[in-house]
Amino acid sequence: MTHFAPFTMQDRGLAYGDGLFETMRLSRGRLSWWPEHFARMSYTCCVLGLPIPDEIDVRAIIDSAVEQSGKSEAVVKLMYTAGSGQRGYHRAEPVEPTLAVLIGAVPAADSQWSIQGLSVGLLKQSGGIPIPALSGLKHLNRLPQVLARAAWPEGVDECLIYDENGLVLGGTQSNFYWQEEGRWFTPPIQGAAIAGTVRALLCRYLDVTIAPVSIGRLALAQAAAISNAVRGVLPIGRLAGRVLSVDQSMELVARWHRLCDLQANESAMPIDSAWFALQRQVAVFDSGSQVRCRKMFGEMAEYYE
Repeated sequence: MTHFAPFTMQDRGLAYGDGLFETMRLSRGRLSWWPEHFARMSYTCCVLGLPIPDEIDVRAIIDSAVEQSGKSEAVVKLMYTAGSGQRGYHRAEPVEPTLAVLIGAVPAADSQWSIQGLSVGLLKQSGGIPIPALSGLKHLNRLPQVLARAAWPEGVDECLIYDENGLVLGGTQSNFYWQEEGRWFTPPIQGAAIAGTVRALLCRYLDVTIAPVSIGRLALAQAAAISNAVRGVLPIGRLAGRVLSVDQSMELVARWHRLCDLQANESAMPIDSAWFALQRQVAVFDSGSQVRCRKMFGEMAEYYE
């Protein structure tokens, strides 16, 4: 059983961003793709050196918050921190983590998105040099995303972030997909990009392939889309000023919805996490993280080396 300390003004998540978060969709009273989120949460704990909480305890707190909210459609945000401590970067030992759950309204969707698609711009990555060991993880240090969001030009629904080499990383608050010659692709996770749960599921079940993409290569895209855990998959109708047909991207959206419908029949889904399965192929972490993950996850950690 996991003991969660009460939140105080000395919480390390507040002071240093020492923690993680997961943002999930509550749909028809059901928490969508919970195993994927807990898999990512567990591995992020491993990389950050935080104790992995008991899944039953975490779900009990989430379910209680959902019940108290009275909502069946909502955004569920979980924040897990290293707890309180004295001033300074050194953590208290042992760590007494804090867990908070926030229940919010589902953001309204533009009715024209399914007809015209989203308008997506381009922004160069800002906010300093990313830490490779943290790439893809939902830690609480989100200043690159905050700065990127503040820099959006007028009239866009999202912006793709690219690095100093002109390689597209993903959206400010989403993962990115493009279609070439009938095949769907998504960029590898690097820099400030997030290893999304929806992205992992699309790669595993809907044949999305991981490949780098430069700004120039976007001109070859026949269709494009973005995804996140709250909105699912959304079509792009205008990419950096170029108009795209949404027919093919809406087909991807429809395939995603069918996959979500299969969630109701849990016995039809594999017991291992799609997020873990994808990370086995592509994640690269520093040696310190590898050692911690081998100790905590045993045989599973071998896939991360």
